[in-house]
Parts: sequence; C-alpha cells; structure tokens
Amino acid sequence: MILKDVKFKQIANQKGKDVSIKEGEQIATKLFKQLSDSKDGVGLAAPQIGILKNVCIINVKEPIALINPKIVKKSHELFTSTEGCLSFPKKQVTTKRYVYIIVKADNHESKLYFSANTDSRTDDLDNTLECACVQHEIDHLNGITMFDREVKIEPIKIEKQYGRNETIVIINKDKNRTRKLKWKKAKPLIDTGDWELFTWVNEMMPK
Repeated sequence: MILKDVKFKQIANQKGKDVSIKEGEQIATKLFKQLSDSKDGVGLAAPQIGILKNVCIINVKEPIALINPKIVKKSHELFTSTEGCLSFPKKQVTTKRYVYIIVKADNHESKLYFSANTDSRTDDLDNTLECACVQHEIDHLNGITMFDREVKIEPIKIEKQYGRNETIVIINKDKNRTRKLKWKKAKPLIDTGDWELFTWVNEMMPK
C-alpha cells in the first residue's frame, strides 16, 4: 500500500539503505504492482510503500527498475517541472530539475542517460517527463520530497501606472491565452492571480 500524507511524512526525510540485486528485484516487483494499481502514477520509490531501501521504478516510455541508483553526472542547466506525487494526492509544486543526468544502478551493466527536451513533440515531452521522474524518485531514496525542491514563483510587480482607460494585454497563467482590455477591466483579473501583464507586448504597444 502506498503511504500518503501524514503517514508518509513520518518517514519521508529518512534515507534508504542499499540492497542486494535479488532483494531489490523483489521490491521492484512490489512497486510495479502498486504503481499499476494506482492507475495515475509514472514512478514510485520503496520508501513510499514503507520500505527504506534504495529501490525505485519509473514507467514513462518503458518500465525501468533502479536498484541502489546514484546520479553520477548532471548538467548545470535547469528546467522548470510541475510535479505531483502519489504520496501527496492532489498536490502539485513547481520544481527545478536538471536537463541532463547520468544514472548508475546495480541492476544495469551500463550507465543510464536521461535528457529533457522542451520541444512540443510527444516523444520529447516523454523524455522530459522521464528525466524529471527519475530525479524525483531518486530524491525519495535520499529523504527528499518535491516540497524540498519547490520553487516559489513571485508575481510580477506592476511598476508602471496605467490609466483607467489605457489598453493593455494580459496573459493567463498557463501562457496559452491573451486578452486585450482596458486597465480598469484587466486589474481585477490580474488581482485574482489567474492573469498577469503580457509585459513585452505592452512595452511594444504605441504610447
């Protein structure tokens, strides 16, 4: 059973211990069963089912088990990832993850390479999700949760004073929709936090 919320928090910050490949494979089998039963996850670590051992699994493009995994190399570049966790249902946070990592695990003869891409193609999105997921699950083995990686995004401070009837452009928080409104109608929408100034457009608009 996957530990959730308060029950998981009791052990969430404890580090796992290395295991033999045989024991790790047995734990991985349990993890895949729990992940399959959850129906909405793409990764799971042994501590999430109450086993403080260094085993985790991911299943984005294909099922992968990692026994005693360690990130042995990572890029300096970071990308923003919106993450959830089966141990914290209905909660999401924004994190920063490495674009490129190399992982060594006892059950793989060769090192494993994971790389995130920012293109909109499906295969690239899967690569990005897989790369973030591996980092997320290995974090669990080191007593780190997504909340420890959370990046607080500060709202844009409005420095310029706009007239009530001055026309501006705003953009929604998903960055996929814009609206052109007078300031008096845009200001209440910005105050909700669901919209913000589309800064560069407003800078280019005729004065």
